[in-house]
Formats: sequence, C-alpha cells, structure tokens
Amino acid sequence: MANPTARSGKAKRYIDDAMAVLDDAGLAPEFVATLPAGATVAALAARIEREDAARVVYMGGDGTFAEAAKAIILARERAGIDVPLGMLPMGTANDQGRSFGITSGVRALRRNVEIIAAGIEQWLDVGRIVAFDPAGEPIAKDLWFDSCGMGLSARVLAKRNREREWVEKVPVLRAFYRDKLVYTSATLRTLVLGALGGANFDAEITIDDAVAEFESVTDILVQGTIIYAGDWIFDPTAKPDDGKFEVVVLRGHADWAAAALGGHKRNPVTGDDLEVLGLPRRDVPRGRVIDIRLLPRRKGRIDPQIAAQIDGEEFLTASHYRIENLFHHLRIIVPEDSHWV
Repeated sequence: MANPTARSGKAKRYIDDAMAVLDDAGLAPEFVATLPAGATVAALAARIEREDAARVVYMGGDGTFAEAAKAIILARERAGIDVPLGMLPMGTANDQGRSFGITSGVRALRRNVEIIAAGIEQWLDVGRIVAFDPAGEPIAKDLWFDSCGMGLSARVLAKRNREREWVEKVPVLRAFYRDKLVYTSATLRTLVLGALGGANFDAEITIDDAVAEFESVTDILVQGTIIYAGDWIFDPTAKPDDGKFEVVVLRGHADWAAAALGGHKRNPVTGDDLEVLGLPRRDVPRGRVIDIRLLPRRKGRIDPQIAAQIDGEEFLTASHYRIENLFHHLRIIVPEDSHWV
C-alpha cells in the first residue's frame, strides 16, 4: 500500500521498483493505492477481509504506516482476520523502522524486502488517545503507533504541515525546499517565537495511580517506540512490547538542552556529564494509562494554541487527554537481529 502521488509524483517510480523486487522475492504483490478523505483504512480492511492476503506492506512515511496498521486492526475487530505489517519506509524520521533496525529510502529497498520475505514477527503495543472537552465528554479519539505529545514539538509539526502545503503550490520551491529542510525551518522559527511569546504551560499528569504536577512545561511526549524524531532516545531501556509507554516532560531551555545532548542516539553524554554542565538528569516514568490535564498558568489563562500530535500528524487541541497502552495489539515484521539504528 502506498500513495502514488507522493513526492510530487516520484513515488510512482518507487512503487514500480518495489513491486518488481517483491515479485522477485516470490511474494506475489498486489498494489493498493491510498485514498483521499480518510477512506484508506476502511478500503484496505475490506481487502484484508477477503482472507487471501498473507501480509500488508506499506511504503511511505508515518502517515502511511498508521493507515495500514489501522486497517489491519479494523479487519481483526470486524472479521477476526489478522495479518502482520511489513515496512518499506520512505519517511524522513522513520521512527518505527529505525526502532527495529529498518532503514528508509530507495537504497534500502532490497534489504527491506528480504526482511519481509523472512517473515520474523514482533508484537507492537499500540496507543489509544482520547481528548475530552471541559465537561469531561470525549470529543476525539484515535490510535497511534510511535509517539504522541502536546506542546512545542507539536507546534513545530503543525507549522511544518502548513509550510508543506504552501511549498507544494510553488513548483520552483518544492524541488529543493522539502523534507528535513522544511522541518528545520519550522523548528527554528517555532523555537524563536516560543521564546519570545512564552509558550510554556502547566500540567497535571497521572501515570497509572501516580499523580504529579509540572510548572512551565514546554513539551509532553509519550513514547511507544524507542526513537523520537529519527535521532533521539530518551530512555534506552524502553521496549515497544512491554505494556507501558514512557512519558517525557520537558521544561525550559535547560531541559531542552539536556534532552538534546543526553538523548541523542549517537552522543555518549552521560548523566554525570550533564550534571557537570549544570543540566538536569532525565527522569522518564512509564505506565499503562496516562492522564494529562493542561492547566492554567499563574499569569492568565491556558494558551488555546497548545498543539497536539500523534505519529507526527496534528491531533485535536484540548485541555484533557487520556492515553492507554493496548498491549500486543499489532504484529510487525522485523529483522532477525532487531535493534535500533
């Protein structure tokens, strides 16, 4: 399953290459295109329910992964038919793939097809998020497979999406102003505006039965897979199939610096090193059910623009969220030696 119109139409060539390699591997591929207006999940689920598919393979970014995974779950819930998900990632960050040793891009295509053909499976815990209105009534819910969060990083993603929409309308720009360049630009300008505009907020977070309050929060991240934004690991002991999610709370510039230095997957900075630099150690609690309430700040009311995201896509802004770990809810196909890259 893939979007043939992605990457300004270049994806069609990549899809043709993937179909050829899958066929060479004896996997008898059938192509299913993504559909607009959210119709992909139901259509793919209906295809799975015909009971003649051994697996679903997605090709694309985080959004395509999510659509394929939701279709698999829907088919299982409606008809009791369950298949695993194979990965041909093409996205920039590729958190799901990298967390299990699967790299992205056209050059990795043959290796990734070999992984799919070998058919080694692992369970993945899935997140369910529900947003509530001030009266406590649910107003939105969805599934996620990598991470969700509220705050500055979600604002960056929202700004990136607006810039992507604008760039796609300008042929001269979209040839080079894309992917990481768009994300970096959105990050820098959001950080500057956040510093000038005071985008911090307060929060009450309940992890299972433990309640904690936090002041001057810039970001709340709930992690399912070990890698965040392609390059950061906040908790090297995290597991994607243990029935719990990790909760990362970032507060202020010093905390952002500690996360950027100590959490980078290629950086050997230790907790002792951070203390020498005057930066706080990272405490990452984990739990099965996480309840998040965004609270009014001492000076004024809560910022209505505290953005939220799931798997790198915008989610409804609210002041109360509940996140639940759905234990072993999706089968994914991984390398024999499954480890982050």
